[in-house]
Amino acid sequence: MKTKILVGLLIAFFSAVVISYAGEDNKTGTQKKIEVTGSAEMEFVPNEIYMTFTLKEYLDASKKKVKLEGIKTNFISLCKATGVADSNISISSYTGNERWDYSWYKRRKKEPDFMSSISYTVKVSSPEKLDKIVAGLNENAIDNFHITKVSHSDIEQLRKEVKINALIASKNKADYLAKSIGEELGEALLIQEIDNSFFPSQLSNSNMVSQTTMTMESDNSSGPNFQKIKLRYEMKVQFKLK
Repeated sequence: MKTKILVGLLIAFFSAVVISYAGEDNKTGTQKKIEVTGSAEMEFVPNEIYMTFTLKEYLDASKKKVKLEGIKTNFISLCKATGVADSNISISSYTGNERWDYSWYKRRKKEPDFMSSISYTVKVSSPEKLDKIVAGLNENAIDNFHITKVSHSDIEQLRKEVKINALIASKNKADYLAKSIGEELGEALLIQEIDNSFFPSQLSNSNMVSQTTMTMESDNSSGPNFQKIKLRYEMKVQFKLK
């Protein structure tokens, strides 16, 4: 009985030694690896242009207020005639202000009169459609208009393509760097998208942020065209060295 207990203790002891030794080996063992960052860019002409038009009530030649309801109807009809679908027209704001000559008007009326205004955001696929809308605007009813956003109908697919190209660039870079010192790439250990959109001053700190930028550049190819969108992404990758 004592012999069995002694044998059991010896087995447990040697097992503990082997496990401990294996643990120490894992701690001290080093793995050769290479870490690189690759980038890719793409430029394209936007096919989604968002324009905001602010319409307002006004006084006609007889000093009678032209109400907003009629102004709205005319504007929507103008957009539809240009080929803009109802789904691409939305209300972005609706306001009311006292008339600029309110003090004069108050002496002639007990209740103050408000001049209402409304803002529409219209999405079109080309600058030509915007030109047609602007050309048909009622100069008295329009307060201002401006471009608020540009995009592309396939923007998500384009983002994926740029990210994939950045990843391929990372692998190509790692491959030729490894070969330059007689090493060979193994499996990928880490793939990380570097996003710098919220920390533009920390572009060099790849551990904290990733570059996701969208900028605008003029296209000077043949006559005046709409500004291009540039997408740029960076990918950080670690590879095991065989």
